[in-house]
Amino acid sequence: MRSGIIALCVFGICGTASAAALYSQPDNAPGSGGYYSVGGPNQFFTQRMADDFTIAGGTVTSVRWWGSSQNFQFADLTNITGFDVAIYGDLGGVPDAGNVLYHSAPTLAGLTITPTGNFSVSNAIQYQFDLNIAPLNLAGGTYWFSVGGLLSNNFGDTFVWNVSSTGNAANASFFYPNSGWIAFAPSDNMAFEIIPAPGASALLGLGMIVAGRRRR
Repeated sequence: MRSGIIALCVFGICGTASAAALYSQPDNAPGSGGYYSVGGPNQFFTQRMADDFTIAGGTVTSVRWWGSSQNFQFADLTNITGFDVAIYGDLGGVPDAGNVLYHSAPTLAGLTITPTGNFSVSNAIQYQFDLNIAPLNLAGGTYWFSVGGLLSNNFGDTFVWNVSSTGNAANASFFYPNSGWIAFAPSDNMAFEIIPAPGASALLGLGMIVAGRRRR
């Protein structure tokens, strides 16, 4: 009987832990607006966004964000070919451009893209974007997550990053070609999540249960 109860507890921990994020500013304000965020120079818009996050530490295996096309011409992702994605260290309240902990430029084919069923203020389709990354070990501290759209036509629809009602009301912007990162507070929070290895917390919970059994 005890074994059966323990098995159920482990299952419950696994189910909860696999869905938990190391850090979450969820897409909980759909349709309320967002910020243009570009992935490189020579686009019509020049602003790239970043938002900070503080964690106790962990291994990141995927990142998630929400957003849409500008809908100047297309309500979908027709003009967006991919994203420039980065995680920076913190430099006194702005992203540390000299400490890039992760960087990649995936095409749309390298992402899991899911329509959320919501629409932006410009009536564009809003999406959830998921990117799996090589395991990245982060110590406890503050970091910055940034994502910008890469475009087929640099003067067409740009990427709009959704805002979240969760966070510390601070973000930062970089204006191409070389403004440096500029902090804004109070300001909006960007919608994103930093996600650990599936089941990582569950293994810790399992170890605690096994240790408890041995003490009896």
